[in-house]
Amino acid sequence: MPAAPPASIPSFDAPQAPNARLLLRCLLVSLLIWTLFGVALGLGNYIDLQRSGRHGTLLQSIGVMLPFFTAQIVFSALVGVLLACRPGWLQHPWRLGLAALAVLPLHLAASLPINAAVRTLIAGDGAPGMAKRLAEWSGTQIWVDLMIAGAALLTQVSWRLWRRSQARDRAWQQAQADNLRLRLTLLQGQLEPHFLFNTLNSIAALVRSAERGVALQALNRLSELLRYALRASQQRWVSVADELRFVDEYIALQRLRFGEGLRWEATVESSDWTRWACPPLLLQPLVENAVRYGLEAAEPGRDANLRLSVARVGQQLLLHLSNPRGEATQLMAGHGLGLAKTRERLQVLYGERAQLETHALPDRFDLQLRLPLDDLDALLEAAQEDEHAQPADR
Repeated sequence: MPAAPPASIPSFDAPQAPNARLLLRCLLVSLLIWTLFGVALGLGNYIDLQRSGRHGTLLQSIGVMLPFFTAQIVFSALVGVLLACRPGWLQHPWRLGLAALAVLPLHLAASLPINAAVRTLIAGDGAPGMAKRLAEWSGTQIWVDLMIAGAALLTQVSWRLWRRSQARDRAWQQAQADNLRLRLTLLQGQLEPHFLFNTLNSIAALVRSAERGVALQALNRLSELLRYALRASQQRWVSVADELRFVDEYIALQRLRFGEGLRWEATVESSDWTRWACPPLLLQPLVENAVRYGLEAAEPGRDANLRLSVARVGQQLLLHLSNPRGEATQLMAGHGLGLAKTRERLQVLYGERAQLETHALPDRFDLQLRLPLDDLDALLEAAQEDEHAQPADR
């Protein structure tokens, strides 16, 4: 799994220059919204005509209403362009309020002659008609126009704030996901050299004891282990069956060093373990700790067996690992790495869905792992889609 740099949340307040595409988009959106509003009012006017017994078609009723929104269409489009080009203004509501108090009267002063001119152009009665329409505009109509323009402005600001909030949430979630992926990669990278170091120490012990033939066998087994570790480290998920085979290979390697001193009992429930997903290199560090602690604590007359059981309980994998524990056993440096990093990985990958519990009994150390069983093919497909969705420069 390749490492990705931690993502940062982009700035949403940087100004941008207006362009023809932005202007056209804002104009079309404004035209669509106000046309729908005009159609709704025209429909209401048509229903009123029918109830009063007066003649008129639906298209005529809509046509009468639409000219009233010419100035609103232009005003809303310009506001949309300004808010898109200056998103930082949304950070200062009081400035927006002052700007609205200044802009709305100017808009109203321009919209009255514009609406009168459009209606005059449609009626074709020239300057006298224009003057008549301006004179007929009542204070109530001016107030209604002002309220409509204010509501339109407030709606646009609210919409921009909501879009900005949604974009920030998506960016934050993406940054969190990227940081979790990086953290998971680092945790996995820490376990790989730890495993290699301890395994080479085992082989070095065989060489020092002049058991060169056994050391050669151990090197062969190590090559198999490293082949799997290298392949698994490049993947987000492997099968439970792969991890169990890796544990078997690791135990076989340790038996070459410790011989009969390693008393290992493994009980794996028969199941289709190839179907279920498991994080790569998850189980081996747990087994490694059990082997080392158990051999340290092995004393004559004590139960020195190391026991592993794996079973499926519903949609969970239940792993139980038990090893001897001596009262005077001292943990060597680095022994706690496997458990600590495994807990971190489980938290990153599963959250509360997975649990790793340990119990120090008087003479034994018990570990229990509960892991949700997710479909391997589905997770691999999701991981592949996620990688393809990442930007090309990452």
